[in-house]
Order: sequence, then C-alpha cells, then structure tokens
Amino acid sequence: MDHTEYMRNYRKTPEGKKKCVIVDWKHYGLIGDYDKIYDTYINTTHCQKCNVFLEGRGSNKKCMDHDHRTGLFRMVLCNKCNTMMNDRKKNKNNTSGHKGIDFVKKKQLWKYRKQKNGKIFQKMCKCKITLLTYKFCYLLLMNRK
Repeated sequence: MDHTEYMRNYRKTPEGKKKCVIVDWKHYGLIGDYDKIYDTYINTTHCQKCNVFLEGRGSNKKCMDHDHRTGLFRMVLCNKCNTMMNDRKKNKNNTSGHKGIDFVKKKQLWKYRKQKNGKIFQKMCKCKITLLTYKFCYLLLMNRK
C-alpha cells in the first residue's frame, strides 16, 4: 500500500475525519480546545440559536461560529444564523466573515486592506483563500516587530 492510498483510507476513519476537520478549523482561525469543540460539533443536532434541525446542506447546514477577531469558538449554528452574526454585518461588503477582507463587486476581486501606524497595506486577488494567507502572513510579520 503506497502513502496516497494509506492516507485516503486513514481519512475515512473516525480519527482521520476528526483530524481533517480540526486542520480546516485551524486554517480558518478557530482557536481553543479542539477535542472539546469537536465533541460539541459532532453531538449537536440542532442550531444553538434558532433550534432548527441541522442537516448536511442548504440553510440547515451545520456551521462552526467563531469570533473572527479573537478566533474563539462560540457555538454550532445553522448556515442561516451563522451568516447573520454581528461580526459579519459591520461592513456591508464583508461577505468573507474576516475583518479587513471585502469583495469588490465591480472588479470581481477580493481585497484585503490594513492600516497601521499611518501606512496602508492592500492586496487584491481572485481567490479568498490566497488572500487569507496574505493576511495571516502580514499579521505574523507585524507581530514580530
């Protein structure tokens, strides 16, 4: 069995699924006790805000709600409640859920803008994930100083 096949089989196991989910959460900025959060996520069957039954797709899709500034887990919500949270509403263009990242409809691009000490850092690209990577790297570099 080669490595690729082994990993494919591993991701199908409960331990492998858990590890993949936690890696995704880390990528999107969630912080905390991942084992405890994962148990809460797996055992939650209803939205903790509107109490609708959580299914696999659509507005009843299970979502992890976390504060985008601090990264702390708040609760498990349906997709509809998650997109209506206050930290997403602060900027009318902010459909990303991440502070400083907006979608520029006219140019069909994602934009990250940060102002610090009178200097403006701005980056635009088509892929939101790439932009999140730029944001993460920028924040790491700024915190090192």
